[in-house]
Amino acid sequence: WFAVGLVLVVLWAIWVILKPMRMPIAWAAVLSFLLFPLQQRLTRLLGGRRSAAAGILVALTPIAIFGPLVLIGIAFAQQISGITATLQQNPDLFDLSQWLDPAQHPRISQLADWAAQRFDVHLSELPQLLHQGAQEWAGTLAKSSGSLFLNTAGALLRFFLMLFVLFFVLRDGSLWFARIAALLPLTDEKNEALFTRLGKVLRAVVYGCGLTALVQGTLVSIGFAIAGLSGPIVFGVLACVMALLPFGGAAVIWLPGVLYLLATGSMGWAVFLLVWGVVVSVSDNFIRPMIISRYTPVPTLLVFLGVVGGVSAFGLIGFIMGPVILVLATELLRYAEGSIQ
Repeated sequence: WFAVGLVLVVLWAIWVILKPMRMPIAWAAVLSFLLFPLQQRLTRLLGGRRSAAAGILVALTPIAIFGPLVLIGIAFAQQISGITATLQQNPDLFDLSQWLDPAQHPRISQLADWAAQRFDVHLSELPQLLHQGAQEWAGTLAKSSGSLFLNTAGALLRFFLMLFVLFFVLRDGSLWFARIAALLPLTDEKNEALFTRLGKVLRAVVYGCGLTALVQGTLVSIGFAIAGLSGPIVFGVLACVMALLPFGGAAVIWLPGVLYLLATGSMGWAVFLLVWGVVVSVSDNFIRPMIISRYTPVPTLLVFLGVVGGVSAFGLIGFIMGPVILVLATELLRYAEGSIQ
């Protein structure tokens, strides 16, 4: 019992030490796993020099991450000005008093009256509430400008810490992993089966969800460009982000575009964008399973619960960790039943 207590105390002390760095370490672990095939190839090309191969991959990682982000950011900033100009050219579009005028829009006026009587929701007060909320948000943002700078600096520090950890995990991770696997009370065959399964699940979740979001964001951007809407790259990026969420998805972006085209009288383009958006949203049911099936069949329920609960518990890294942890639990249950192969 003394030995068990000592081990628990040591594990607790390790957790206290590593807790402030848990997110950089987790990201380094995920990236090293995804980059491990490249690490092996580079090591062979460089004559077995694992340190040189890891150094090259770590040096290329910021370029691979920030290069596309910078290009998208430049286009994003340029198209934001175009969106602002378009909104300024249609100032009456957001004038609720005109939309609630029974003479111009009788059905919308009747719907507003019904909502006011049934739910005590007065749409005419919406502009005032939005203006008040914008003022409060601007005041909060002004007060927190100092903390925003500190948070940005902290994010950069965590990123470079992740790169530092990534180098050592790429170089020595396979050796560490083999030592940890040897401690598990499993046979070599079941060890290999379990970790092969988890590796396939990790790749299936990352590539399945990530590539699906990229495809949907690209399709939304193309649809907005064809329909003549301003800022197709802006809304494509937003659709890519929303496609990662289990609720709403890309429809949260393209549906307002349809309403905007209807409001401006572009009925034909509104119908086109509606059909295009439905195709984009439905494509999720085909693209994701097609990509995931290349690696391993992952239960949809586990992915759904893992993404929702993982993001809530761990932040952005939970998008990956949540499904992997749930699949690990099911695989351990299969091992206990003796059904793992």
